Amino acid sequence: MRFIIAFLPLMFFAFRTLDAMISKFYIFDPVKLQELSQNSIAKYGGPGGNTTLLLEDLVEGLRGEYGDKYVNKLSKEEWFFNNAGGAMGAMIILHASITEYLIIFGTPLGTEGHSGVHLAHDYFTILSGEQQFVKPGEIEPTVYSPGMQNHLPRGDAGQYILKGWALELAQGWIPSMLPFGFLDTFTSTLDFANIWKTTYLTGKGIIGQLMIGKI
Repeated sequence: MRFIIAFLPLMFFAFRTLDAMISKFYIFDPVKLQELSQNSIAKYGGPGGNTTLLLEDLVEGLRGEYGDKYVNKLSKEEWFFNNAGGAMGAMIILHASITEYLIIFGTPLGTEGHSGVHLAHDYFTILSGEQQFVKPGEIEPTVYSPGMQNHLPRGDAGQYILKGWALELAQGWIPSMLPFGFLDTFTSTLDFANIWKTTYLTGKGIIGQLMIGKI
């Protein structure tokens, strides 16, 4: 016990040092992601648009901008459900590393929940449909439509409603976010096959990025 107590200040100092350096490991730019999203929305979004083509065009744009070693292809087999904070949607991992993840998340049916409180900044760019978002003390929601980006700073939280699809970038300590994404499985859904797929694809992404030097 004395050893643990004595070790805690060292752990805290190490975390503070690494935390101050974390942004050096980022490769994605939220402004560029919004720009690429808006380009694809202009081609395939809006009334009478085709969301499938929009997502395909966006992913190709992301791979062209950042390279296929950092951005995965769209694959129907790698979509899975995500239940977190009371909300449910489907998602696919485009990038997963220790300091960043990039996913497409959403549902055509509509969902509502808690954002969670995370050690990461979150950038949520609406591709189709609409997100409504509110923080404590706000009487009316902020409404985000296609092409708009909702930035949730690290440590903040809010309530949201989403009906549609979004490109989501998180930048920070990504492993610390995993419990938020897992707990609903143990407390409500009991969909252990889905959590296994989530764990496998996330771990595959993080290990694969480590192997090419991306933290």
